[in-house]
Amino acid sequence: MEYQVKAAFLYNFAKFIEWPPEAFPNEKSPITFCVHGSDPFGNALDEAIRGKSVDNREFRARRTTEYPELKSCQLVFVSEKEDKHLGEILSSVKGVSVLLVGESAEFAERGGTVQFFLENNKLRFAVNVDAAKRARLQISSKLLALARIVSDTGHAKGN
Repeated sequence: MEYQVKAAFLYNFAKFIEWPPEAFPNEKSPITFCVHGSDPFGNALDEAIRGKSVDNREFRARRTTEYPELKSCQLVFVSEKEDKHLGEILSSVKGVSVLLVGESAEFAERGGTVQFFLENNKLRFAVNVDAAKRARLQISSKLLALARIVSDTGHAKGN
């Protein structure tokens, strides 16, 4: 159940993020959701995005195991099991417009863009505005209003 909820969140994140045009090979390219390494979703992510699109871009889910593959993704999910590889993942997407989403402690403060966390048994998320800026991603104020805002320094702001 937890990953069905996270899959729905990922889909909703994509609706409130604006990628720069150079994040896509062309104007018809899909928004690609990549699950790197260990995949906790089963088919929940595929089900959450099946038949859906935003700004005339369809969604596609892929599983990746090689770091260079991450450059072709617009959204990358990093499970807790892959957290030990965060340094390599961050290096491989440096300079690329990728929304990096994770679930391990301090993922956002360590350079990820969005981090899932539980608060009062509810799934919440933090957004690292510095990481989003580096990736040249425009995050809707509606999404930011629901997030705990953090920066690279690790000091929470707001919520």
